Amino acid sequence: MSSSVSISIATNTAIAISKGFGWVVTGSPTLFAETVHSIADVGNQVLLKIGELRSRRGPDLEHPFGRGQEKFFWALVSAVSVFFIGCGINIYHGIDALAKGGEVGHFTPLVLGLLLFSLALESWTFRIAWKEIGGWKGVKDNRHDTTVIAVLLEDGVALFGIFLTLLVAGIGYVYGPHPEFDAAVAIVVGAILGFMALFLAAINRRVLIDTSDLELDSAAQSWLADRGIAARVHSLVLDNDRAIVFVRPQAGVDDSRAVGAALAAHLGTALGKDANAVYWEFPEGV
Repeated sequence: MSSSVSISIATNTAIAISKGFGWVVTGSPTLFAETVHSIADVGNQVLLKIGELRSRRGPDLEHPFGRGQEKFFWALVSAVSVFFIGCGINIYHGIDALAKGGEVGHFTPLVLGLLLFSLALESWTFRIAWKEIGGWKGVKDNRHDTTVIAVLLEDGVALFGIFLTLLVAGIGYVYGPHPEFDAAVAIVVGAILGFMALFLAAINRRVLIDTSDLELDSAAQSWLADRGIAARVHSLVLDNDRAIVFVRPQAGVDDSRAVGAALAAHLGTALGKDANAVYWEFPEGV
């Protein structure tokens, strides 16, 4: 289970409340956009947590290899629903504010303090997710862990949004409110949410359409070749670190069951991935 998801639900709830208070005080379109952004983050992370919990159910008659892919489905749902809603609301509200104009209240030291509080909380959750996935190397090696990648991306975009809001707040505090600039930044926040939704939808769509783990395939083929077995290997991703392995040897293999078990053990040791099952597809006549 991902600790970063649970922590992000709590911290983003607190952040949404603090931003919402700032929006009520100032009427700032940017603070409205950021409030919606944080609410969207909470909703998304709740869906990610649902996916995590449901994916832990064991195999049954209908799902003989378990429900690991369910987390990808819920991550896709969250990207399509929560983020597109957040994107649409923010862009609409920003355009409406530009068209109608209107007064924006002054940014008080209290509002600035709440934004800095939000920045500190968001930085903390980003650091937790970054540490959980293992830094840059972990992002590459764990590209199927879409749950933590989603949290990491959300926190990164949220940090950027808070920096933009602090820019608007700082200018408003020193020089007075600038409604047009405020509304324009709200539109930018909405557009960023839209791009993030498309990216998250794309990576989850990819793993839901019979994706092969190319790193695992290459490692399995090399291991077999070292033992004099010429074969093509294709896998099917079941979860972050689980896959079914299909081996197509060019000739017969003595004691294929033992070889398959040894291959699975090697993949678990070398890559930290569970070959849930190894299936052999021999040529005709073998």
